[in-house]
Amino acid sequence: MRNGFTVPVLLVILLVVFGGVYFFSNSKSSIPIVSPKLEVSQSEKTYINQNLRLDFKYAKDLRVLEDSEEDFNLRGNGNFRKNFKGYVQYEPGKFVGGVVVLDSTDLYDTNPFTVWVFDNPENLNVDNWYKNYWYYPFVWGDFTQTGKVDLTPKNETTISSQVAKSGIVDYQPGKPKFVYVSKDSKMYLFRLIGSEGDKILGTFKFLP
Repeated sequence: MRNGFTVPVLLVILLVVFGGVYFFSNSKSSIPIVSPKLEVSQSEKTYINQNLRLDFKYAKDLRVLEDSEEDFNLRGNGNFRKNFKGYVQYEPGKFVGGVVVLDSTDLYDTNPFTVWVFDNPENLNVDNWYKNYWYYPFVWGDFTQTGKVDLTPKNETTISSQVAKSGIVDYQPGKPKFVYVSKDSKMYLFRLIGSEGDKILGTFKFLP
């Protein structure tokens, strides 16, 4: 009687144990696995320009437009290329393309970010380009040798793994910082105003 009772009890216990394990395993596997969501910033857009081989991010409340010498001349009521040639007796660098980022004011004089690209077939470095062309066409004023030296881009930095040099023109609206980068027979001239300009430049990349 005792042995006959013990065996069924053990069988019941084993069935309960294995049944519980089986139920727990099945119920656990039926719980949907939720992958962690990556937080994607909804406050920025990305601008890509294949022709100029560049991209950067900017705040959604800003807008991006392509720029040209013709539009620049209209805004300034003059022909800056002609004026430059008349002053130094040779043409400035050949304009390839430009991009501006405007804020809600739509003021080009104080917009946070601008990049103009020039043809640089001789692969001039920043120092030699500045010696020839200064901050064409954005800065007009003191063209004396002393003034030119004072405005020289002296501060070295790195943009998208490229060595760059910058200078600040503090007598212009917004005290713009100008940054030069020489790359792939092109010269890139950035004009930055305020923290927003620096922020956009921090996201800038040259396309391969």
